[in-house]
Amino acid sequence: MPTVDKLLLEEALQDSPQTRSLLSVFEEDAGTLTEYTNQLLQAMQRVYGAQNEMCLATQQLSKQLLAYEKQHFALGKGDEEVISTLHYFSKVVDELNVLHSELAKQLADTMILPIIQFREKDLTEVSTLKDLFGLASTEHDVSMAKYSRLPKRKENEKHKAEVAKEVANARRKQHLSSLQYYCALNALQYRKRVAMMEPMLGYTRGQHFPSWHIMLSILMRSAHHKEQSMPWRTRRTEQ
Repeated sequence: MPTVDKLLLEEALQDSPQTRSLLSVFEEDAGTLTEYTNQLLQAMQRVYGAQNEMCLATQQLSKQLLAYEKQHFALGKGDEEVISTLHYFSKVVDELNVLHSELAKQLADTMILPIIQFREKDLTEVSTLKDLFGLASTEHDVSMAKYSRLPKRKENEKHKAEVAKEVANARRKQHLSSLQYYCALNALQYRKRVAMMEPMLGYTRGQHFPSWHIMLSILMRSAHHKEQSMPWRTRRTEQ
């Protein structure tokens, strides 16, 4: 890709072949960015979906741990200790699920939302302005062709003036649409840099937010203490 910083707005009025050639480079870049952004969003949504699935899975695990005491085992001697311990771990899993839910929310807010906003706002704006520019250019070409076919007789001067006015209006409309389109393409080159990094910064922060590590550390210490106080653990140590 050529090293070009931006489309020059003063060249929009000229609409020369060189300007159109440079414009095609920016359009190709915008098309590639749109395709990549869609693929990136799909990958991020998969991560978000996996995190949501983790929330559902831990909820199911907690319920299943509590369901132990409702089972009718033929040999249930000593089950009070097991039931008590599984109740404890069910609470641990519930607390971990709170963290998973918080992480899922953070992923939605700081990873998914920014890339969706970039796609819906910036990329959609470029696509819309491209269509408007294309329509304005077609309208201008049609009016120019109409003007070129006018006969050069004096009795057609009034009609010729009307067509010339139509050409001028079409040219003005094309110029305005080209300015808007060029500005959007130029802005996209800067906005894409932030748009590509912001979601991953949000993802990274989500994986390392302080409450996650603090609560996980507390839960690990609590679980270790619970394990040490289990009756069968004590008996095994004594043996």
